[in-house]
Amino acid sequence: MKLIDIVPVALWQRLAQEIYDKFGFNGSIVDRDGVVVHPPAGWANKVCPAIKGSDDSRVVCSSAQLSMAETARTTKEAVIRKCDVGFTKFVIPIFVNEEFLGTAGGCGILIEGDELDEFYISKLLHIEEEQVKKLVETVKTSSHDKLKAAVEFVQNRLTELVPSSDKIG
Repeated sequence: MKLIDIVPVALWQRLAQEIYDKFGFNGSIVDRDGVVVHPPAGWANKVCPAIKGSDDSRVVCSSAQLSMAETARTTKEAVIRKCDVGFTKFVIPIFVNEEFLGTAGGCGILIEGDELDEFYISKLLHIEEEQVKKLVETVKTSSHDKLKAAVEFVQNRLTELVPSSDKIG
């Protein structure tokens, strides 16, 4: 069974859009194999699409996603971490009848008090730090409360969307 077997792609797209519209995160839906069912409906900043736009740098996103999805699968709980460049990311596992189907979540926001690794971003993207500073100017910050609200929102939406879900994050 796959995510698109239980919920049409259009509804996954709507969830990704809601995550972006309500909370400013890059909303994404990813299946259990790490395949993006629906990419972000909007970008939280200009750094993320630059990283995702290159085969060399997108590994930062995919490695964080795969690691967090595995933790979410084994714990059956929402997972919140920072990616290698410093953005906060959350994933919520999606289960149907004890079968792990994938995750829904968001990323691309800097939690108040956190910092991005601009030197690492410049090396990752092969650009000067001055260019990185311009990209970083587009980064939004969020509070821990807003992050918690985003996680709860996605958990609630998954409960509505996913039929006979045993437990969602």
